[in-house]
Amino acid sequence: MILDRNTKLRGKNCSDPTLQLAFDELQSLWRKRFDLPLESQMPRVLDIRFDISSTSEGFTVTTGADELTFRAPNPVEILYAVYDFAESFLDYCFFEPGHDRVEPRNDRVELCDGVLIASRHPLLEHRGFIQEFPFSDDSYRLADWMAKNKLNYLLTWMKYYDNLSPELKEYYRVRGIEIESGHHNFNYWIPPEKYYENHPEFFAVKNGRRIVPKFDKSALLLSEQLCTTNPELRAEIVRNMVAYCRQHPEIKTISLVPNDGFGWCECENCAKLYNPADRGELYSVSEHVAKADRIYQTMVREVVVQLHRQLPEINVTFCAYINYVAPTAGFKLEKNMAVHFAPYWRCINHRINDPDCYTNSHYAADLQKWLAAKAGGKINIYEYYMGVNLYVSLPMIHHEDVFDELAWYGKLGCDGILTQFHLSHWTAYGLNYYMMAKAAWGQNKKNTVATSLQKLFGPDWKLAEKFYAAMKNLVLSTGHCHIPYPYALFSRTELAAYRQIQELAQELLRSAPGDRFRQELLLWTEYLIRFKALFDRYHEGGVREEELEEFRQWLHQLPPSQVFVPANIDALLNAWKKCLQTGREWLHFNLDWEDEYIRRHRTTLA
Repeated sequence: MILDRNTKLRGKNCSDPTLQLAFDELQSLWRKRFDLPLESQMPRVLDIRFDISSTSEGFTVTTGADELTFRAPNPVEILYAVYDFAESFLDYCFFEPGHDRVEPRNDRVELCDGVLIASRHPLLEHRGFIQEFPFSDDSYRLADWMAKNKLNYLLTWMKYYDNLSPELKEYYRVRGIEIESGHHNFNYWIPPEKYYENHPEFFAVKNGRRIVPKFDKSALLLSEQLCTTNPELRAEIVRNMVAYCRQHPEIKTISLVPNDGFGWCECENCAKLYNPADRGELYSVSEHVAKADRIYQTMVREVVVQLHRQLPEINVTFCAYINYVAPTAGFKLEKNMAVHFAPYWRCINHRINDPDCYTNSHYAADLQKWLAAKAGGKINIYEYYMGVNLYVSLPMIHHEDVFDELAWYGKLGCDGILTQFHLSHWTAYGLNYYMMAKAAWGQNKKNTVATSLQKLFGPDWKLAEKFYAAMKNLVLSTGHCHIPYPYALFSRTELAAYRQIQELAQELLRSAPGDRFRQELLLWTEYLIRFKALFDRYHEGGVREEELEEFRQWLHQLPPSQVFVPANIDALLNAWKKCLQTGREWLHFNLDWEDEYIRRHRTTLA
């Protein structure tokens, strides 16, 4: 079968909005691929057939007798099949939100009769992102990108979901993307401005006194939790959950996740479940506090039981994180429950299941405990494929490792992969996200990486491969293990290595000077060189506040790019500037407990 600009697609109008979207998208991608005007006479007709078959295992695409058939168990996977066909046969690359790349290899496409795409089904059920910023017009291009890469889950803060328009909700729904309204939300279910005056007993006791919680919902709340054993508190959370779900009937999943950080209650009843002598460990960034698994998970179990008496079909998620990363003895992960397992401050020099890595091997052991606790519930991996600690665009070249890690997660019986991300640093980390999406469908690592680089860089793809390998080797040179914060990277690398990487970026740009992505890769290397040079001068005792401000001004005077999240780099520079003013050692964001871990890592992770 020969397809060219004289081929017209013909299909029936679809009553299902997702199927109609699938046909409209196929038409649009077809026209762009063959450079067709909206009104054109095309003598040869190709019939498009969408076949929903409940017996299908995944989606397939077949041809025969001037017919192109997309078969899948549901409309969303028909849509996936259309996008997969476009990437596999129409020369598309859906790498970047809002920008579909198509580089036709010739003016026609030749298809053999029979199976074009054999049965494809996901390795993991839940595949998506964790969004830690408000929805906006950019959310439309994000949802479009997620569907094109067969991702189906978005975890966001409740305060952001509350401002989500009906139109955007429908845009995500038609593309098969479930939005979980959740994340850190103790202060959402029990807002202090509503409850503190009449119910101060709902809030934690610390050092023998009831805390006075912050009323500002934008605060990080690094030391404030609830009195989780209080039965009236638990009942009130359930009442608020029921009201919320009835107010938002489209919601399938909500969460019960502590405020970020520590600060657990030490009242008489809570103290039975929170033993100050039973400390966390170095790998989970919690050896300075007591383990909170029992005090948290006991509350989760009771709240879920009460909620399911009224709303049995609502899914409730909770978090395995820092000092509550492992399940407490006897805890069961039951139906309509899911845990988001977060390997926080994980090592990026090793895969998550590498027994030779102190940090990651402990997380792998904790994950095995959660798998043993499964009793109908689900486990989603909450990842950091953009590094940790406020998105400061340090190198994390993980686009090959994700294939091995996700294959391991799938083999173990995990159910999902979610990663934090930001649209504003797509040039730095987009390849990680793109390959995560491919890996979540079990695609072959070697072929997928090579094909993707060829689509992104054309004949220069081997040079691009060399660029990313140099970035990866830079990180590996930091030592046996590496946690991606500035001190760990810059204290163990030399400026000359950054300049060598910049030379590769310059060579890439010379071959295609108008390519924005290559321009931004070069900008990324310039940022790293400036940041590293400042770091070196600081440790030589010679950096001044004016130099930090010059760095900040350089950053903010640049044209808009997808390399940085400037506000977060500002926060880091503000912390650094304050250290220059006070004589404090600058390590990160000036959090005492966090700085102490960085000091420990100077030797333990070398």
